[in-house]
Amino acid sequence: MVVEPVIRLDTDLGDLFYFLARSNCKLYWFTEMQFHTFLSAIVVFTGLCIAPVVSSPAIAQQTLGGPSNTVRPADPSIASPRNPASSKPIAINEAQLSLIQNTFIAAPMAGIVNTVSVVEGKRVVRGDAMVQLNSDQVQTELEAAEAAFEAARLQADNDVDARYARRTLEVRERELQQSTDANRGFAGAISDTEIAKLQLVVDQSRLAIEQAEHDLRVAAAQAKEKAAAARIAEARLELHNIAAPVTGTVVEVAVQPGEWIEPGKPLVRLISLDPIRAECFIDGRKYGKELVGREVEFLINGVDKPQTLKGRVTFVSPEVHPVTGQARLWAELQNPDQSAAAGLRGRLTIK
Repeated sequence: MVVEPVIRLDTDLGDLFYFLARSNCKLYWFTEMQFHTFLSAIVVFTGLCIAPVVSSPAIAQQTLGGPSNTVRPADPSIASPRNPASSKPIAINEAQLSLIQNTFIAAPMAGIVNTVSVVEGKRVVRGDAMVQLNSDQVQTELEAAEAAFEAARLQADNDVDARYARRTLEVRERELQQSTDANRGFAGAISDTEIAKLQLVVDQSRLAIEQAEHDLRVAAAQAKEKAAAARIAEARLELHNIAAPVTGTVVEVAVQPGEWIEPGKPLVRLISLDPIRAECFIDGRKYGKELVGREVEFLINGVDKPQTLKGRVTFVSPEVHPVTGQARLWAELQNPDQSAAAGLRGRLTIK
């Protein structure tokens, strides 16, 4: 005899499996004991499938969609090279010295070279004269501008007209007041026409004061204009005296006295060997900007007496060569006696 199943589905999981049992448009009848046995088998099978997923944080995160709280150990081969705390020395066998200061001094204007005060190999300090252009015309223009400024200044300081206008106003106002007082004492002593003329004279005196003050302001503005013109002429004159912009050594002189030059023509090349730069390449896949600031030593190769320069890393290029994986590195080295020359090769050690 087949017993109709009387099943109480108290959970959602029971609903699910009951639906599965009746799917595919077919109705399967179980006894209550058979259904519970079937249900238990499904639950055990499901637990065996889910257990590996839950035990793996990475798979659980991908499968279940939740974050994983398990901290995985970092791969030393990946994290170690770019770790800022890493202080292991790094040796680069192929490094080369290059110039930091390499200045071409050019002509600021066209003109004729009067004098050249430097030769190749001469050491100069900032402000030393190197080349002087003919400045006769500009000197004359400066003198004329200074004279015009002095004349404008004197005119601006001349307040004679203003003082005269104020004095005239005082006299005219006194005359008007006396005439008015006379009319108060004796009616008709001074005619109205005469009073009106005196009032007009007073008004003219007041306008004369305003005009004199206006002229003073105009003269002051003109004096400022002339002063600016004089400063421009002085600046042009200074451009004819070409001085060293930095301290260094002259390595090239490209002009001679009497030569006509155009604006922008190179005149003198000036270099400085202190400080000096060491350039090399590093593995950009392992090292980056965390090296900036690290102390370095540069040992020069091929010299009779070993020489070591000290400094710091100043730049690591953010560009890595796509084929070799190399990145440029610069280090600034102290070279106080300037014994190390640009172009020398050596070994760079990053401490």
